[in-house]
Amino acid sequence: MKSNLAKALKQVALGGVLAAAATGSFAATQGTTGFTSVGDVDIFLTVSDEVRINNLVDITLPPFAGADVVADTDACVYRNGGATYNVTATGSGAGNAFTLTDGTNTVPYTVTFDDGTGATGMGSGTALGRTNATSTDDSCVTAGGDNATIEVTVTAADATGLPQATYTGTLTLLVSPI
Repeated sequence: MKSNLAKALKQVALGGVLAAAATGSFAATQGTTGFTSVGDVDIFLTVSDEVRINNLVDITLPPFAGADVVADTDACVYRNGGATYNVTATGSGAGNAFTLTDGTNTVPYTVTFDDGTGATGMGSGTALGRTNATSTDDSCVTAGGDNATIEVTVTAADATGLPQATYTGTLTLLVSPI
């Protein structure tokens, strides 16, 4: 945490120096000696392009009963620098595979991402370009609610024959600006 803060402060300071150099106006003025003295400094702020994914809820698939099992979670995707972004999903299986395990047995699952422009299947580790980060706040509260859905499916063909157990895994979603 400390190194991230130091890095951010260095970036802000460097941004200010570069902005001042570009405009040629490092124009701090010094006060003169007297009954009163006035000096002024220029202030520079650089706001980075930022994204955020939140409002995620753990996905509990319904019990397998011979048919595909499907469940989803809504999400809020925010970007302060525009509406386009990449979303990349990775699973917790070997090689970042989308799999669930009971510690011995594994079962694959598929992932789709829908930002309101249509559901698109995702491959593990492959960035999916989207253009709908329309939230005006980073929690989607004032923007009308969540703007994306992540859906997980375990097919009947893959679940048939699995021993009785609880199968778990982690799906990691990385959002980055385009």
